[in-house]
Amino acid sequence: MSAKKSAPLTRRSDVVRSSPRGQAMVEYSVVTHFLLIGGTLALMPVMSILYDSLSKYYESIFFVLSTGAV
Repeated sequence: MSAKKSAPLTRRSDVVRSSPRGQAMVEYSVVTHFLLIGGTLALMPVMSILYDSLSKYYESIFFVLSTGAV
């Protein structure tokens, strides 16, 4: 009879151990999404500047190639 009593106790401890891990995973997910979305919004002005500089770079390459200076 003692074997039947010990089995439910280990199952209860497994349930208690799994709940804090689930909360930590949810907190990790929320923090990660906050950083990703916040970082994306913060870099929007910088991305437009980088895109403009890349466009000028390619325009200068095409200008040099079209003039035949190479």
